[in-house]
This record gives sequence, C-alpha cells and structure tokens, in this order.
Amino acid sequence: MCDTSLVAVLERASAEPTRLAHWSEDMRARLDRAVLAISVVAEAEMRAGWAYANWGRRRVAAAELRLRAYLTIPVDRDTLEAWSQLSAESKANGWNVSDNDLWIAATSLSRGLPLATCDGDQRRIVASGLEVIFLAATPGPQG
Repeated sequence: MCDTSLVAVLERASAEPTRLAHWSEDMRARLDRAVLAISVVAEAEMRAGWAYANWGRRRVAAAELRLRAYLTIPVDRDTLEAWSQLSAESKANGWNVSDNDLWIAATSLSRGLPLATCDGDQRRIVASGLEVIFLAATPGPQG
C-alpha cells in the first residue's frame, strides 16, 4: 500500500530516476515487483492537491492516467474498524497522526498489506500487524 507521499516521490522519479538512488537496490526491486495499491483516501488527497494547485485539464488527465497504474482500495467495514482502533491508539499514545494518514494506515492494516511511505508522521504508527516501510524522500538524515 502506497501512501500519498510515496506516490508523489515515485511520480517525480519517473522523470528523474536518480531521485531514488539513495534507496537500497533490494527496496527498489521490491517496489518494481509489487502490485502497488493506494487507499481511496490517498487518491482523494492527490485530487485535492491538483485542485488546490489549479492544475489544468490536460495535466489532471495525465495524472489520472498515471493513477490507473495503482490498485485503488475503497474504505469498507474492516477499514472502518481498523481506523477506529488506530485513532484511539493514536490519541492514547500521542502519535499525533492526521486522520487521513490513519485512514491510509487502516486500509493497509485491514488488508494485511505493508504501508510504504515517505511521510515521517506515519513512522509513528505502531500497531500490531501493521508493517510500515519508511522510504526517505531525499538522501540524508530524516528526523
């Protein structure tokens, strides 16, 4: 499961592959082999970003075409239950993670999929059964 941040990094890397040179070869190969999925919440975040940036029709159409490479996973009852649990744990443990990030993590958790992200906030989610794979967007220290 790809977080919104990872989709954005992969998008930029499609034009400039050296952007991913700081990731291990094994990780890049793992991503190349994987069926990449996104939560419907991640897709909504991307679409909101396009609207906010006032992208034109042609640019949006090209971005929508690239999104078709991802399997979009909807919110269902299992995701809702996972989000409720993660939200309670976030508040109890002071993770301070946004609701959208929790929805994306809940989608991963409910499907038993690892969550691949470039978002440092999501590294704070520590939930039984959730594998969070943090991939720094840029080389160097990632606090």
